[in-house]
Amino acid sequence: MASAGPPPPERNLSLPGPSRPKPKKTRRSLSYEVKYKITQELEKGTRQVDLARQHGVNESTIRTIKKDAAKIKEHMKITKSTGASMIKYFHNQVLLKMEKLLVSYLMRKARRNMAVDTRSVKDYARELYMAVARKMGTSEPKPFNASSGWLQRFKIRNKITNINIGGEEASADRAAAREFPPFLREIMEEGQYSDDQVFNMDESGLFWKKLPSKSFVVKNASRIRGRKMQKERITVLFTTNASGACKLKLSVIHTARKPHAYKTMDMTKLNVH
Repeated sequence: MASAGPPPPERNLSLPGPSRPKPKKTRRSLSYEVKYKITQELEKGTRQVDLARQHGVNESTIRTIKKDAAKIKEHMKITKSTGASMIKYFHNQVLLKMEKLLVSYLMRKARRNMAVDTRSVKDYARELYMAVARKMGTSEPKPFNASSGWLQRFKIRNKITNINIGGEEASADRAAAREFPPFLREIMEEGQYSDDQVFNMDESGLFWKKLPSKSFVVKNASRIRGRKMQKERITVLFTTNASGACKLKLSVIHTARKPHAYKTMDMTKLNVH
């Protein structure tokens, strides 16, 4: 009689439960500083697989960093030379290149003691942005308006400040300005003058060759040598009545009664006296 063998293992007939979702891979961005250190390690002979394991990225990321080593070194060189803060992440490469060129432009202006105002910086930034986009072959670059917010962040990133390179501030007599309107109203009521009969006349100097008194400089060039301010000016006289209904023709006082540039013109036909 044959002996019975061991009983067969029991089968698990329970229905399989829901499969666990695979954890999503989180994208890790490396700063320019980390990328620069990786390029240095690659030059020393460190294996790509070891660097990928050390920084928690794919080996393809290390290969891309090795390919862009020249661009990374150029960015770090400009950042260190201007004393700018480190830019960790910059996805708009056209804007990144434009800002580098803009910093170089401001440094050249500072070396030549040439003042640059806010409007000039914004206008030049817009022109430079489009020129860089064309050179990089970007047909539809991201919109860039050179807003005040961008300018403020650009100044913080690159440690750029506004400095005063000349000029004085004169404070007006505000107490007298507050007391004059009631005094003038009393005179008008006593003489029964209307607003159309009361005129105000004031003169102002127009320095038509004067440069801006402030400029943009980077941290390592926080001073600009002063230069003699251009003082070629004309005097302009403004006259209008209190109601604003009558504005007289402007009167201009020049150094010459008839400047050389107007020798063939009829001075009575000019828009000013």
